[in-house]
Amino acid sequence: MNDTELLDYLQLSFTPQIGPATVIKLMSEFGEAGKVLSATAKQLQSVFRIGQKTTHLIRQSHGKREQLANELNYCKKHGIHIICYHSEDYPKLLKEIPAPPPVLFCMGNLEALTCLPATTLAVVGTRHPTLYGQRVTRGLTAKLSSYGFTIVSGLARGIDRVAHEATLDDYGTTLAVLGSGLRHIYPSGHTSLAKRIQQDGLVISEVMPSAPPQSQLFPRRNRIISGLSCGTLVAEAALRSGALITARHATEQNREVLAIPGMIDTAVASGCNKLIKDGAQLVESIDDILEALPSHLNSRASLTTVSQPSFPESAPQIYPEELSTYELQILNTIPDTLTFIDMLEIPQNFTTEALLSTLTTLELKQFISRPAGNAVVRIRPDREA
Repeated sequence: MNDTELLDYLQLSFTPQIGPATVIKLMSEFGEAGKVLSATAKQLQSVFRIGQKTTHLIRQSHGKREQLANELNYCKKHGIHIICYHSEDYPKLLKEIPAPPPVLFCMGNLEALTCLPATTLAVVGTRHPTLYGQRVTRGLTAKLSSYGFTIVSGLARGIDRVAHEATLDDYGTTLAVLGSGLRHIYPSGHTSLAKRIQQDGLVISEVMPSAPPQSQLFPRRNRIISGLSCGTLVAEAALRSGALITARHATEQNREVLAIPGMIDTAVASGCNKLIKDGAQLVESIDDILEALPSHLNSRASLTTVSQPSFPESAPQIYPEELSTYELQILNTIPDTLTFIDMLEIPQNFTTEALLSTLTTLELKQFISRPAGNAVVRIRPDREA
């Protein structure tokens, strides 16, 4: 597809009030977006369920062409891949859902999408997880990653972040689907996480790069998270939550829904417990996940364990930045399991202010993660003495 054809396709795809299903229907009928845009009113209205209003909107869409050209130039300049529905690179799983996005904007390693394995799993949940939810999510996600699963989530705070980080820490591949354009990573504090994801995986959006975060975009993107996956695992979720919207999409897409049970007196467990009562697969271990997936995936023999990079014993660990004496002191007190900050054995010479400042620095240098404000976990190997 040359630039003119791509611009035609973007113009059609982003015509206001014309949904994905209509775009795909018109493309199937006319073959090229340019032919749709230049068609007469009579030709357009000969297509089933294309009326005067849709015809008028298409004819009026030429006024946005200059803005779309600027978006296209931005994508070229910043290495953003544009994947159209009729492209060979468009993921087959996503084509199977109702109203798949006509366009995907992707940053990172495109092979993560074009060579998407059958073993993909969405992991979603609350933005305010309990320590239990974080610990279980991290353990299951790391295990799935070691079995070669690609993990799909939404780059949100809480469970999404835990799932992405656990995959990356296990040298796995993860996809993040945004509710904003690629120029506006949301939340902004996850910009460094998005860059880590792009090394082997992808950050994906169905809206123009310049689109800011908008509340209506987040429920919409949830159908893509489940649509890219053969199943959706809900770690912790309240009864009214985005994670349950993703689970509903998965059901409508004829994909598996799995849920981790939680404590009955915890609000963020109520959604998962209800999913289980309604027929979702109860998950206590990775075996429950493997057994719930389609028959061609659930055999351990069909899954290959991904080996982690090995380092010679004599070779020192390589770090992007040197740590100060104080930073190293604090890092050595932090285990690789989620722990309350109050439980760390902090040297007596550290004030609370100095401790919190040092934790922030270690998080920025990507040696630790703080999925919750009062808890911390190490995400890098121990430093060699």
